[in-house]
Amino acid sequence: MRAPSDKKKLRKLNKPGNVLALAFAVAVIISSWVCLASETSKTPTRISVLLATGMPGGSYHHLGLIMASMWTTKLKIVGLRVSAAISEGARENIEALRIRDADLILADDFSCSLAYRGIGPYKSRGFRELRSIANLWPEAVHLLIRSNGSPKPTLEDLRGLTIATGLPESGTRFTTEILLRGLRNHKPLSKLKFMNYASAIDSLRIGTVQAADFTAAIPSSLVNDLLQPDPKLFSFIQISDNDIKTAKRYGWTNCERIVIPAVTYPGQVDPVNTVGQNTILATTSSLDPEVIYDLIRILFENVDQLAKYHPAFRNILLERAFNGLVAPLHKGAVRYFKEKKIHIPDGLAPPDAE
Repeated sequence: MRAPSDKKKLRKLNKPGNVLALAFAVAVIISSWVCLASETSKTPTRISVLLATGMPGGSYHHLGLIMASMWTTKLKIVGLRVSAAISEGARENIEALRIRDADLILADDFSCSLAYRGIGPYKSRGFRELRSIANLWPEAVHLLIRSNGSPKPTLEDLRGLTIATGLPESGTRFTTEILLRGLRNHKPLSKLKFMNYASAIDSLRIGTVQAADFTAAIPSSLVNDLLQPDPKLFSFIQISDNDIKTAKRYGWTNCERIVIPAVTYPGQVDPVNTVGQNTILATTSSLDPEVIYDLIRILFENVDQLAKYHPAFRNILLERAFNGLVAPLHKGAVRYFKEKKIHIPDGLAPPDAE
C-alpha cells in the first residue's frame, strides 16, 4: 500500500510518453463517476493504491482504468485512491507485485497459477505471498490472419508465417507459443514477433506480419479498429477441440472454449470458435485486509454501472468469483465472501486465516 510520501516509482510500468495520455484518460473516466460520488465534510487519511494493468488499447488497461476511477470515486469517503499504471502485461505485473512496485494487479489465471506454484518460468522462485481477490472476466484469443482464401482458417494456416503477439512479459506471448507448439513437429515453423498492440495492427495491415494474436475481453476495441476499414482483408483463426487438448497437454491446463458470437465485429458473419482464460484481480498477503474488503465490496456492488462502459464487467458474478483461482484468497476478500454466505473452498483459504 502506497503512502503519499512514497517516492518509489514503478520501474517499467510507467513508461515515458504515456504519462500525459494516462492522466487524461483517468480524468475523463473519473468525470463520468462524479455524479455517483458521496460528499463528505470529513478529511480522511489518504491511502494510495497502485493497480498494474496492461498496454494501452488492451482490455487490461482500458477496464483497469475504469475500475480504478470507480474505486477512487466511491471510496473517497474513506480516503482510498486507486491509480492505474501501464505495463507489458501479466508477467510484468506479477513481478511488480513481488518487488512491491504495485499493490494490485490484473493477470490471467494461467500466469498466476504458475507463479504461485513456482513452475514453468517461475521455477525455483514461487510467489507464495500471492493472493487472489476474485475472478473478473474471461479473455478470448483473437487470432487474426491476413485473408488467404480459406473460408475458416485454422492453426495450420499459420505454419511458416510471422505472427505478432504480445510484448515479452505479457501472458499473450506465452499462450500464443503454446497454441503453436502443435505445429512444431513439422516444418516450416512459425515465427513470433513481440510488439505492442499499435505496432501489431500497423504491421498486420502492411503485411510485415501475416497474423496477430489480440487476446482480450469481448468485444475488443483493437480488433474492431483493425477490421473497421475493410473486414474482408482479415479472417479469424478457428481453434478446434483438438487444438485445445493439445494446449492443455503442453501446460495451458486451465484454457477453456470461448465462442465469439456472430456479428460481434465488422464483417464477422459467423461465430468464432476460440479459446481463452480468466482475468484475476490479485494482490499480496501484506496488503491491509480493510483495503481489500472495501475494494471487493465496491466492485461487486457496482457491476451494473461498470457494465455501461464495457460488457465484460457483466461477468463479475459471485458464482464465478473463484473460477480459475489457485493462489489463496486474501483475508479481506474472505471476509466479504463470508458476509455474502459464499462457501470458501478449502484450497483457497489463506494459510494465515484466523
